[in-house]
Amino acid sequence: MQPEDAPVGQENSLRRHARQATAQADAAPAAFDDMSDLFEPEQGPAAPRRRKRRVWPWVVVGIIVLLLIVGAIAGVLAMQFIAEAKVARSALEKAKSGISALSSQLGQEDQAKLQATADDITANVQLAADTVDGPLWDIAARVPFVGQNVDAVQRVTRAVDVLVVRALPPGMQFMSTVDLDKLTVDGGGINLEPFRQVQGSIPEIAGAFADAQALVAPIDRASLLPEVGEPIGDILDVIQQAAPALEVANKYLPTLLNIAGSGGTKTYLLVFQNNAEIRATGGNPASTMIVTLTDGKLGYADQATSATFYEAGTQGNEYISLPPETTGLYLPTLTRHNQDYNFTPDFPTTAALFQAIFADTTGTQFDGVISIDPVVLSHMLAVAGPLTLNTGEQLTAENAVKVLLSDSYEIYPTGAESDAFFTDTAKRVFDHLTASKWDPLKMLDALKQSAKEQRVYLSFTDPAAQALATEFGVDGALQTENAARTQIGMYLNDSSVGKLEYHLTSAVTATCDAGARTVTTTMTLHNGITDDIKSKYTLGLRNGSYGIPNTTMMLDVLYFAPPGSQITSTTPSRGEVSRWERTGVEKNNTAVSHTVFVPKGESVTVSYTVALPQGDLGPLDLRFTPTANATPVTIDASCDALFPPDADGQVASAASIG
Repeated sequence: MQPEDAPVGQENSLRRHARQATAQADAAPAAFDDMSDLFEPEQGPAAPRRRKRRVWPWVVVGIIVLLLIVGAIAGVLAMQFIAEAKVARSALEKAKSGISALSSQLGQEDQAKLQATADDITANVQLAADTVDGPLWDIAARVPFVGQNVDAVQRVTRAVDVLVVRALPPGMQFMSTVDLDKLTVDGGGINLEPFRQVQGSIPEIAGAFADAQALVAPIDRASLLPEVGEPIGDILDVIQQAAPALEVANKYLPTLLNIAGSGGTKTYLLVFQNNAEIRATGGNPASTMIVTLTDGKLGYADQATSATFYEAGTQGNEYISLPPETTGLYLPTLTRHNQDYNFTPDFPTTAALFQAIFADTTGTQFDGVISIDPVVLSHMLAVAGPLTLNTGEQLTAENAVKVLLSDSYEIYPTGAESDAFFTDTAKRVFDHLTASKWDPLKMLDALKQSAKEQRVYLSFTDPAAQALATEFGVDGALQTENAARTQIGMYLNDSSVGKLEYHLTSAVTATCDAGARTVTTTMTLHNGITDDIKSKYTLGLRNGSYGIPNTTMMLDVLYFAPPGSQITSTTPSRGEVSRWERTGVEKNNTAVSHTVFVPKGESVTVSYTVALPQGDLGPLDLRFTPTANATPVTIDASCDALFPPDADGQVASAASIG
């Protein structure tokens, strides 16, 4: 209420103020309605109270309804995704069963049945691929924690689709026309015609596997759930193993056909390394055979021994000169006597020396030189079966090494007698391998095992063929740089002039210091000769000059450092014979040679440490001399930090051999 004595003007002013406040309140946004009771005028008549409007309950209800709708949709989509996953899985399982059936049908020569099975496989894989390409799968692949599993299934299914569409048809064409049991030809060799037929299809098959490999490459198998990782693991293994092999086949199949005489006769020198008198790449290579390959068929041409060159007057001549820093590592007979051509661990040098002496002695030019040892022969006899020697004895996979490298010297105690025995045996082995029927795939496995054991070396005059030997790691060459492989070697040469090393066993270990960039390689040597060995041809001829028993092994141990590396220490620091201390460089590899004595029944350990150069290193390639016996090899985990894994995921390419 206004005071009675208030002036009229003041009263009118107060009324105008009240009307203005009311007007402003009426014009305020609805969002502020709930706050109007805070602003009642202090004087004048009371304004009528306004009814409040409450919006938030409707908002909450709307959100709840929306969530229910979204949840319902998500549930429907989840059920649809699960249904699609079942469809894809069922289709892939049917395709897998079809592939198994297809494998069993290949030998039945029923083309209609083969095609029907292939069509079923294609249809099932296509159904699976179409299913996983749906939008739900793309969304699911982005969901945390499970997305990588969905993505892996998508990638593997797409990869299988690529293989079925692009690789299965030409693969079927090849397999349906090739009888693996008839790949060998009468008289020895391989039927090349199926490989010539498939040659045009290899690029498409190899390309399909390469594209499939690219699809699955991003998959991190360690992050997958077992329910996903296990079923797709086999497929991933097949793709990741087959893709590189097919790439090599695509690259080298024409070269392989050429090596096998597809374009005309090829002539090769086959060198037999005798591990009983050890040399850097195996053993004394006194026995050789000349063979031919004409359109895949193996032929015998001639044989030779050291006596061949003595009789011709060419033994002792030097046909190839090596740099002084290289020859300083070896006895001077390295380049003058064929028995010592493999003092060097560089097989291309050995092959060149053999090429030169044969060219001068017989005028023969070889397309390649191939080296094997009796252990390789034992692996081959395991596939081809035993043969009968001139003594009536059976030569088998189990006794071949002992008969050839020990028993023969007790039976034939002179060099002439043993040479005659080896010449006859080599011819019998050749005839047996060319006349008998054997599984070519199993024989290939036997040769692969032999190569893994560092018992097979190849050298070709054709650059493409030599590139193939290098690709497969059977060139036996000293590396001149470390980018592709970081090669560390420890090799043995006999200095006792005997056949004692049949009784030698060895083991090799490599350890690393990543911080210091050093590698220490250790070899344990054991002399296991027995009392029943009496042949003077076996026992050490030179030993008496050094005051040691003729059962003691005298071994020149060669330590080779990788290119750019330095040998920082050796154990022992000096050899047993001071005048045989040798140092040098071969193909950019620094090397040291020490002579050690290994008495009967005793073991000797030798080791050396190399300091590696700065810069990137290729996978560790640990080379050593293969003996007649097993050589266990251990690469310590400390080397993982220095060297990247090789193509097989291993830090070192050396493996335990036996």
